[in-house]
Amino acid sequence: MRRSVETRVGTTFVLLMQLRVLVIGVTVLVDGQVRGDPWALCVLVLAVVVSGVVLAGWERVVLRLFEQPALLAFDVLIGYAVLQVGGIFGPYFLVTVVTAGLAGLLYRWPVTALLCAQQAVLYYAALYRNTPSDDGVIMPLLVLLPVFYGVAALVGSVLRRLFDEHAAAEETRWRMEAQAMAAEERTRLAREMHDSLTATLSGIALSANGLPGWVRKSPDRAEREARRIATAAQVATREARSLITELRDDSAGVPLGDAVRELAGEWEGGTGVPVRVDAEAGADLPAPARREMVTIVREALENVRRHADASRVDIVTAVIGGDLEVRVRDDGKGMPGRPDDPGWLDALARGGHYGLVGMHERARRAGGRLAVRSVPGGGTEVTASMPAAGPESEPARAALGSR
Repeated sequence: MRRSVETRVGTTFVLLMQLRVLVIGVTVLVDGQVRGDPWALCVLVLAVVVSGVVLAGWERVVLRLFEQPALLAFDVLIGYAVLQVGGIFGPYFLVTVVTAGLAGLLYRWPVTALLCAQQAVLYYAALYRNTPSDDGVIMPLLVLLPVFYGVAALVGSVLRRLFDEHAAAEETRWRMEAQAMAAEERTRLAREMHDSLTATLSGIALSANGLPGWVRKSPDRAEREARRIATAAQVATREARSLITELRDDSAGVPLGDAVRELAGEWEGGTGVPVRVDAEAGADLPAPARREMVTIVREALENVRRHADASRVDIVTAVIGGDLEVRVRDDGKGMPGRPDDPGWLDALARGGHYGLVGMHERARRAGGRLAVRSVPGGGTEVTASMPAAGPESEPARAALGSR
């Protein structure tokens, strides 16, 4: 929140300094009397140069001004010099009013009041040394013009208060969105555990309860059941590891291309198989769908590691017809059976190979689809397609990235 306030204060600071440079520059161009006075011209040029230096390094200057109000008191002295050489009327007075606005923007009222009092005293000194010939205007000047310092300081203070309130509202919104995302994540993990891990463990328990009876009745059937229990236990272990990995995964907060590159780099480092990632710039998914897509890519790479005996993997991410497609292709030995056969997935499930079944379920859950092409000895290509994210589909991610 503090960073947001400092950014807005810095932007307003730059605008005010640019206004001061513009006022001085235009005034010098139209005021022939000032151009003919070398001393006045030097003072105004000094004011412009100081303002230009401040503008060039405004990030550091604003931070310094926050810490050292005395630096703005030095700017008040420059304003007095401008009044002294240019007069107390018109645009030269506006130059000093800018300083009062900066004081209200940067500081609390005690410091702001002190700086405004310093400006008023120096204004009266300049008025004394530049007394107008028309005595009728002296009293209005004495009474009215210094009031503008307080008005400018009040405007700056109101702006700072608005910035603080806006930043606080943004902080509250970010916190609420983060809480909503955390609640959604807890619900999703509970569903995952119920749909996959719990069901697998229940099947293991049921089979284990019947195993003693099969040992007595049919040793061959008991052996098959024991192997099935062992396979199911391996599947449960993989599912548990997958859930733990997702708990530690922070891919929901980064673009899909970056998440896929990071995942591919970790997998390549662990297996030694080169992975080429070609991710279209700007192609992304909403956070829930992105999470499912990253998990699908992780599972596809795990299948390559365990079964494909590949020497190369290519991952391509692209938007096609409003959908985001991610293709994971390897040059391994391919898969048994025909992926286009309607009963292929059921056959894999009966054989204890639940990885591709889970990938299909994840794609459907995110409103997409998954396709598999495989040729024995010619490699495998897994293509997951989901509706792409729109430009305003993820305010939460932008908000969380700013924190």
